[in-house]
Amino acid sequence: MFPFSLRSRGLRTSLWLLAAVIASSACQERSHAKRATVPTNTKPAPVKSTDRAWVDLDRVEIPIEARDGAEVALTRNFYFIFDGSGSMNEKVSGACGPSDRFSSKLDGAVWAVEQFMTSVPESVNLGLYTFDASGQGERLALRSGQKARFLDKVRMIRAGGKTPLAEAIGIATDRLVSQYKHQLGYGEFRIVVVTDGEAEDLDRAAKYAAAYGIPIYTIGLCVGASHPLRQYSVSYRSADNFEDLKRGLEATLAELPDFDVAAFE
Repeated sequence: MFPFSLRSRGLRTSLWLLAAVIASSACQERSHAKRATVPTNTKPAPVKSTDRAWVDLDRVEIPIEARDGAEVALTRNFYFIFDGSGSMNEKVSGACGPSDRFSSKLDGAVWAVEQFMTSVPESVNLGLYTFDASGQGERLALRSGQKARFLDKVRMIRAGGKTPLAEAIGIATDRLVSQYKHQLGYGEFRIVVVTDGEAEDLDRAAKYAAAYGIPIYTIGLCVGASHPLRQYSVSYRSADNFEDLKRGLEATLAELPDFDVAAFE
Protein backbone atom coordinates (compact mmCIF):
# COMPACT_ATOMS: atom_id res chain seq x y z
CA MET A 1 0.00 0.00 0.00
CA PHE A 2 1.34 3.44 -1.01
CA PRO A 3 2.14 5.95 1.73
CA PHE A 4 -0.62 8.59 2.06
CA SER A 5 1.51 11.51 0.81
CA LEU A 6 2.51 9.70 -2.38
CA ARG A 7 -1.05 8.50 -3.02
CA SER A 8 -2.40 12.07 -2.60
CA ARG A 9 0.21 13.41 -5.00
CA GLY A 10 -0.69 10.70 -7.52
CA LEU A 11 -4.37 11.50 -7.16
CA ARG A 12 -3.74 15.21 -7.72
CA THR A 13 -1.66 14.43 -10.81
CA SER A 14 -4.37 12.16 -12.22
CA LEU A 15 -7.06 14.78 -11.66
CA TRP A 16 -4.90 17.45 -13.32
CA LEU A 17 -4.34 15.23 -16.37
CA LEU A 18 -8.07 14.44 -16.58
CA ALA A 19 -8.96 18.15 -16.46
CA ALA A 20 -6.40 18.89 -19.19
CA VAL A 21 -7.88 16.20 -21.45
CA ILE A 22 -11.44 17.53 -20.95
CA ALA A 23 -10.35 21.12 -21.64
CA SER A 24 -8.49 20.07 -24.79
CA SER A 25 -11.52 18.14 -26.02
CA ALA A 26 -13.83 21.10 -25.43
CA CYS A 27 -11.49 23.43 -27.36
CA GLN A 28 -11.42 21.04 -30.29
CA GLU A 29 -15.23 20.85 -30.34
CA ARG A 30 -15.55 24.64 -30.28
CA SER A 31 -12.99 24.98 -33.07
CA HIS A 32 -14.82 22.42 -35.19
CA ALA A 33 -18.19 24.11 -34.60
CA LYS A 34 -16.72 27.45 -35.68
CA ARG A 35 -15.32 25.99 -38.88
CA ALA A 36 -18.58 24.29 -39.86
CA THR A 37 -20.18 26.16 -42.73
CA VAL A 38 -22.70 23.71 -44.18
CA PRO A 39 -25.96 23.58 -42.19
CA THR A 40 -27.20 20.21 -41.06
CA ASN A 41 -30.88 21.03 -41.46
CA THR A 42 -32.70 20.29 -44.71
CA LYS A 43 -35.85 22.33 -44.10
CA PRO A 44 -36.50 26.06 -43.86
CA ALA A 45 -36.89 27.40 -40.36
CA PRO A 46 -40.50 27.37 -39.16
CA VAL A 47 -42.49 30.50 -39.88
CA LYS A 48 -45.16 32.07 -37.73
CA SER A 49 -48.72 31.48 -38.78
CA THR A 50 -51.89 32.13 -36.92
CA ASP A 51 -54.70 30.23 -38.57
CA ARG A 52 -54.34 28.20 -41.08
CA ALA A 53 -53.63 25.28 -43.34
CA TRP A 54 -50.00 26.41 -43.53
CA VAL A 55 -49.11 24.63 -40.28
CA ASP A 56 -51.07 21.46 -41.04
CA LEU A 57 -49.22 20.40 -44.18
CA ASP A 58 -46.48 17.80 -44.33
CA ARG A 59 -43.22 19.45 -45.34
CA VAL A 60 -41.07 18.37 -48.25
CA GLU A 61 -37.40 17.99 -47.39
CA ILE A 62 -35.15 20.24 -49.44
CA PRO A 63 -31.82 18.46 -49.91
CA ILE A 64 -28.81 20.60 -49.05
CA GLU A 65 -25.49 19.67 -50.58
CA ALA A 66 -22.29 21.47 -51.42
CA ARG A 67 -22.05 22.21 -55.14
CA ASP A 68 -20.23 24.62 -57.41
CA GLY A 69 -21.18 28.19 -56.59
CA ALA A 70 -23.21 27.30 -53.50
CA GLU A 71 -22.22 29.03 -50.29
CA VAL A 72 -23.65 30.04 -46.96
CA ALA A 73 -25.36 33.42 -47.37
CA LEU A 74 -27.86 35.32 -45.25
CA THR A 75 -29.26 37.14 -48.27
CA ARG A 76 -32.94 38.04 -48.19
CA ASN A 77 -35.04 37.01 -51.17
CA PHE A 78 -38.29 38.68 -52.26
CA TYR A 79 -40.05 37.13 -55.23
CA PHE A 80 -42.91 39.41 -56.29
CA ILE A 81 -46.02 38.35 -58.16
CA PHE A 82 -47.71 41.44 -59.56
CA ASP A 83 -51.25 41.07 -60.89
CA GLY A 84 -51.64 43.07 -64.10
CA SER A 85 -54.85 41.39 -65.25
CA GLY A 86 -57.67 43.24 -66.96
CA SER A 87 -59.46 44.11 -63.72
CA MET A 88 -56.48 46.23 -62.66
CA ASN A 89 -57.49 48.67 -65.39
CA GLU A 90 -60.70 49.51 -63.54
CA LYS A 91 -61.23 53.08 -62.42
CA VAL A 92 -60.79 53.80 -58.75
CA SER A 93 -64.14 54.75 -57.31
CA GLY A 94 -66.59 53.90 -54.58
CA ALA A 95 -65.17 51.88 -51.70
CA CYS A 96 -62.07 50.82 -53.62
CA GLY A 97 -59.27 53.31 -53.36
CA PRO A 98 -61.14 56.53 -54.14
CA SER A 99 -58.45 58.99 -55.18
CA ASP A 100 -58.00 61.83 -57.63
CA ARG A 101 -54.34 60.92 -57.97
CA PHE A 102 -54.77 57.66 -59.89
CA SER A 103 -56.78 56.83 -62.99
CA SER A 104 -56.84 53.07 -62.36
CA LYS A 105 -56.08 50.40 -59.78
CA LEU A 106 -52.89 49.60 -61.68
CA ASP A 107 -51.63 53.19 -61.42
CA GLY A 108 -52.22 53.20 -57.68
CA ALA A 109 -50.58 49.80 -57.21
CA VAL A 110 -47.49 50.88 -59.15
CA TRP A 111 -47.24 53.98 -56.95
CA ALA A 112 -47.46 51.84 -53.80
CA VAL A 113 -44.65 49.58 -55.03
CA GLU A 114 -42.50 52.62 -55.88
CA GLN A 115 -42.95 53.97 -52.36
CA PHE A 116 -42.19 50.60 -50.82
CA MET A 117 -38.99 50.12 -52.82
CA THR A 118 -37.39 53.18 -51.22
CA SER A 119 -37.12 51.12 -48.02
CA VAL A 120 -35.72 47.95 -49.62
CA PRO A 121 -31.92 47.56 -49.35
CA GLU A 122 -29.94 46.96 -52.55
CA SER A 123 -28.59 43.78 -50.97
CA VAL A 124 -31.99 42.08 -51.17
CA ASN A 125 -32.47 39.63 -54.04
CA LEU A 126 -35.52 40.72 -56.04
CA GLY A 127 -37.47 38.64 -58.52
CA LEU A 128 -40.60 39.58 -60.46
CA TYR A 129 -43.33 37.59 -62.19
CA THR A 130 -46.22 39.40 -63.83
CA PHE A 131 -49.21 38.70 -66.01
CA ASP A 132 -50.71 41.52 -68.04
CA ALA A 133 -51.76 42.53 -71.56
CA SER A 134 -48.43 41.36 -72.99
CA GLY A 135 -48.70 37.88 -71.49
CA GLN A 136 -47.28 36.17 -68.44
CA GLY A 137 -43.79 35.30 -67.33
CA GLU A 138 -40.78 36.09 -65.21
CA ARG A 139 -39.74 39.68 -65.88
CA LEU A 140 -36.79 39.66 -63.51
CA ALA A 141 -34.74 36.76 -62.16
CA LEU A 142 -33.69 36.76 -58.50
CA ARG A 143 -30.69 39.00 -58.08
CA SER A 144 -29.47 41.82 -55.85
CA GLY A 145 -28.60 45.36 -56.85
CA GLN A 146 -31.44 45.75 -59.32
CA LYS A 147 -34.03 47.96 -57.64
CA ALA A 148 -34.04 50.35 -60.61
CA ARG A 149 -34.60 47.52 -63.09
CA PHE A 150 -37.33 46.09 -60.88
CA LEU A 151 -39.21 49.40 -60.88
CA ASP A 152 -38.74 49.78 -64.64
CA LYS A 153 -40.37 46.38 -65.17
CA VAL A 154 -43.26 47.24 -62.84
CA ARG A 155 -43.87 50.54 -64.65
CA MET A 156 -44.03 48.68 -67.96
CA ILE A 157 -47.05 46.61 -66.87
CA ARG A 158 -50.16 47.23 -68.95
CA ALA A 159 -53.42 45.86 -67.58
CA GLY A 160 -55.09 43.11 -69.57
CA GLY A 161 -55.72 39.40 -69.74
CA LYS A 162 -56.56 36.79 -67.14
CA THR A 163 -55.22 35.96 -63.69
CA PRO A 164 -52.89 32.90 -63.81
CA LEU A 165 -51.99 33.39 -60.18
CA ALA A 166 -51.66 29.69 -59.37
CA GLU A 167 -49.04 29.12 -62.06
CA ALA A 168 -47.14 32.20 -60.90
CA ILE A 169 -47.01 30.88 -57.32
CA GLY A 170 -45.68 27.53 -58.54
CA ILE A 171 -42.88 29.20 -60.52
CA ALA A 172 -42.04 31.57 -57.66
CA THR A 173 -41.77 28.60 -55.31
CA ASP A 174 -39.40 26.77 -57.65
CA ARG A 175 -37.18 29.85 -57.98
CA LEU A 176 -36.95 30.32 -54.22
CA VAL A 177 -36.31 26.63 -53.52
CA SER A 178 -33.44 26.75 -56.02
CA GLN A 179 -32.02 29.84 -54.29
CA TYR A 180 -32.47 28.19 -50.89
CA LYS A 181 -30.21 25.37 -52.07
CA HIS A 182 -27.72 27.89 -53.48
CA GLN A 183 -27.52 29.60 -50.08
CA LEU A 184 -27.15 26.22 -48.34
CA GLY A 185 -30.33 26.72 -46.35
CA TYR A 186 -29.57 30.14 -44.88
CA GLY A 187 -31.29 33.48 -45.51
CA GLU A 188 -34.88 34.63 -45.95
CA PHE A 189 -37.24 33.54 -48.69
CA ARG A 190 -40.73 34.85 -49.38
CA ILE A 191 -43.30 35.26 -52.07
CA VAL A 192 -45.07 38.64 -52.08
CA VAL A 193 -48.37 38.68 -53.98
CA VAL A 194 -50.15 41.87 -55.03
CA THR A 195 -53.52 40.98 -56.55
CA ASP A 196 -57.06 42.27 -56.96
CA GLY A 197 -58.70 38.99 -57.93
CA GLU A 198 -59.02 35.25 -57.57
CA ALA A 199 -57.92 32.41 -59.83
CA GLU A 200 -58.36 28.69 -60.40
CA ASP A 201 -56.21 26.08 -58.62
CA LEU A 202 -55.04 28.55 -56.00
CA ASP A 203 -55.49 25.95 -53.28
CA ARG A 204 -53.15 23.49 -54.97
CA ALA A 205 -50.51 26.12 -55.77
CA ALA A 206 -50.54 27.57 -52.26
CA LYS A 207 -50.19 24.09 -50.74
CA TYR A 208 -47.20 23.49 -53.03
CA ALA A 209 -45.44 26.58 -51.67
CA ALA A 210 -46.37 25.78 -48.08
CA ALA A 211 -45.13 22.19 -48.37
CA TYR A 212 -41.67 23.53 -49.26
CA GLY A 213 -41.78 26.00 -46.39
CA ILE A 214 -41.90 29.04 -48.69
CA PRO A 215 -44.08 31.68 -46.98
CA ILE A 216 -46.59 33.71 -48.99
CA TYR A 217 -47.31 37.33 -48.08
CA THR A 218 -50.47 38.51 -49.81
CA ILE A 219 -51.87 41.99 -50.19
CA GLY A 220 -55.37 41.79 -51.62
CA LEU A 221 -56.39 45.05 -53.29
CA CYS A 222 -60.12 45.68 -52.87
CA VAL A 223 -60.97 41.98 -52.53
CA GLY A 224 -61.81 41.85 -48.83
CA ALA A 225 -60.61 39.42 -46.21
CA SER A 226 -62.06 36.25 -47.74
CA HIS A 227 -59.52 35.68 -50.52
CA PRO A 228 -58.60 31.96 -50.96
CA LEU A 229 -54.93 32.75 -50.31
CA ARG A 230 -55.76 33.90 -46.79
CA GLN A 231 -55.58 30.42 -45.26
CA TYR A 232 -52.22 29.66 -46.89
CA SER A 233 -50.53 33.03 -46.41
CA VAL A 234 -48.26 33.66 -43.47
CA SER A 235 -49.51 37.23 -43.72
CA TYR A 236 -52.66 38.36 -45.51
CA ARG A 237 -53.61 42.02 -45.65
CA SER A 238 -56.71 43.47 -47.20
CA ALA A 239 -56.05 46.85 -48.82
CA ASP A 240 -59.06 49.04 -49.57
CA ASN A 241 -56.94 51.87 -50.91
CA PHE A 242 -53.41 52.50 -52.12
CA GLU A 243 -52.13 53.81 -48.80
CA ASP A 244 -53.24 50.48 -47.30
CA LEU A 245 -51.40 48.68 -50.09
CA LYS A 246 -48.22 50.66 -49.41
CA ARG A 247 -48.47 49.93 -45.67
CA GLY A 248 -49.04 46.26 -46.40
CA LEU A 249 -45.86 46.10 -48.46
CA GLU A 250 -43.89 47.97 -45.82
CA ALA A 251 -45.13 45.55 -43.16
CA THR A 252 -43.79 42.68 -45.24
CA LEU A 253 -40.32 44.20 -45.02
CA ALA A 254 -40.69 45.10 -41.35
CA GLU A 255 -41.50 41.48 -40.46
CA LEU A 256 -38.08 40.32 -41.64
CA PRO A 257 -35.74 39.59 -38.73
CA ASP A 258 -32.31 41.21 -38.52
CA PHE A 259 -29.42 38.80 -38.97
CA ASP A 260 -26.01 39.09 -37.38
CA VAL A 261 -23.54 37.62 -39.86
CA ALA A 262 -20.90 37.32 -37.13
CA ALA A 263 -23.07 34.74 -35.39
CA PHE A 264 -22.49 32.38 -38.29
CA GLU A 265 -18.73 32.88 -38.62
